[in-house]
Order: sequence, then C-alpha cells, then structure tokens
Amino acid sequence: MVGTSIPSTALPKAASLTEAFLAPSPQLVEPAELHRLRHAFECELQLAAGPFDPKDRIRVDAYRLRNSMTGPNETGSPFRWTPWTARRPIGVESVRACLSNPRLTPIQATHEAIARLIRRADDDRRPDSLSGWLAGLAIGSRSVVQAEAVVWTTQLLTALDWTKLGRPVVGGDRSVVVGSSGQVLLRGRIEVRVRAVSGDRSFGPQPVLFSMMTGRPGPTARAELGLTALTVALDDRPDEIPLRVVGWWPQCGRALVVPVDVALLSRTCEAVVAAVRATAPTRRGPRLAKTATREAAKHKTTRTAPQTARMLPIIPAERVAS
Repeated sequence: MVGTSIPSTALPKAASLTEAFLAPSPQLVEPAELHRLRHAFECELQLAAGPFDPKDRIRVDAYRLRNSMTGPNETGSPFRWTPWTARRPIGVESVRACLSNPRLTPIQATHEAIARLIRRADDDRRPDSLSGWLAGLAIGSRSVVQAEAVVWTTQLLTALDWTKLGRPVVGGDRSVVVGSSGQVLLRGRIEVRVRAVSGDRSFGPQPVLFSMMTGRPGPTARAELGLTALTVALDDRPDEIPLRVVGWWPQCGRALVVPVDVALLSRTCEAVVAAVRATAPTRRGPRLAKTATREAAKHKTTRTAPQTARMLPIIPAERVAS
C-alpha cells in the first residue's frame, strides 16, 4: 500500500496526526509471511556482509540508509556531540517529564534533564558520553544546547493529542541483530509507540509508531520509516508487527502515513542489503595493483623501444573508489 501524505493545510495538526496515528486498520503482514521474509533477508545479508571481518559490527540506521540511497557522502565521519545531535536524547527525557507533570514547561524540563546528565558525568567514564560532554561545556554553550532541546521538546509535545493516547511509550528506539553471525545491527528511530485497535478481530491491539524527522520528506522517507517498522517486526516479540508508521516533519509541517505491509518490508530489506554492500571494504583495487606489479617484474626487459614506434593516445585511468 502507498502511504498517505497529510498536507500542511490540514489543521489543527495535532488532531489530524493523532487521528491518522490511531486509526484502526487490518493487519497487513501475516506471521508466516514475515518468517519467509526474514529467512530470505538473512541469506542476502550474509552474502552482502561477506567482505567484512567477522568481528565487525555493521550498523544500519536511517542516516546510513539515506546516504546509501542518495549517493556518495561522508558516511565515514565519526559521530560527535553538538547542540543539534544532543537535543533529541535531552528532549526525550524532557517530554517524559512534561507528560508525568503537566505543570512542567519545556524550559524547566530541559534544564532539569541537563542538570541530571551533568550529575551523572562522574559515574559515566565513557569518553564519548553525553553527560561527560555536557559537563565540559561552558554555561553559554549549555544554553545553546538547552535552546535546541526546548525546540525539539515543544515540537513533539504539540505534535499529538496526548489525551487520546493510551499508555504511550516515548523514545524506546529499537535495535535488532539480524543473522546468526550477529554482524548486522538494525537501528530504528521511534519517538512514540502506542497500540491501536486492529481491524482484524483475530489480532489484538497492534503497535503503531511515530517518528519525528528533520527537514522535509525526501525520496528516502518511506525507506527510513520502513526501517523503523522492520526493526520492530524482526525483534522476536509477540504481537509486535506494526500496523503503520507515521513520519512527522515539523520544520515544513508535513506528515507521511505509511501502512506496514509485505511490500514495504521487502523494499526496506532490499535497501538495507544495498547499504551493507555500499559500505563493504574494497579489496579489488589493492589486489589488482599487486598483480600488475608482479606481471611487470616478470616481463621486465632492457631493450628500448624503437624510435619510430607510433605514439598511442594517452587514456586517463579510471578512478578506483576506495
């Protein structure tokens, strides 16, 4: 099924998003179909991960999936904390606090969340921890971080009508290891997860997922939302095949409702396999270079070419991607 795009003119947005989020619909993926899909997916991943060292852990998240589908990019750049990357983990804690205490404002919630993280810095000895990074910032820099977190928190709090959500789970990103070798780790981003009534009485309430994205929906939006659904479906938990995934881009006021069916999961599996292949180490180049060196040494001669030899046009060598 093709997802539905909610236009930015559908107001009020919280009511529209909540209605689309909780709308009852039939279960579109049978457990037997998911089992067959998983078996084929694991076989393809095993072949795609062949060039990697067996000890390597290959992580595929929405960022890597998007980059592999849009072309060459800086996928190898290391992750680092910035006010932009820190706003979501701080915002998740702040949203939980605001939901448990309606009197709390996003400014107060983010301030308390940052203070709690800084207090954990002495116990968290990891060099790349968020708490350690925050503890090392000056007061002015922490204010910038808090400002970003306040925006993120406000966007999620105003996106849905929380009074209509029964026992929502905020955050709770899902990670699942695929394959017997445990090389490939899928990571799905989930802002909110609840259970909605299925249109099929043979099934109980099924999970529906909500993801808040940045920018605007692009050509890879369905695959990114499909990855979120795939991680939940493959997590081997009972009654965990999602009914739908709702993507929300607050910066442009657009939303995308994607029903989870076999076609969506199949296309997502293909995109994940392609992402793993795109990051596989290239061994062909070095091997060809060594072979050419050995052949040149074998056929090396001291004779000089005749002066009357015809000059051939110089053909530039193709660039070998590393």
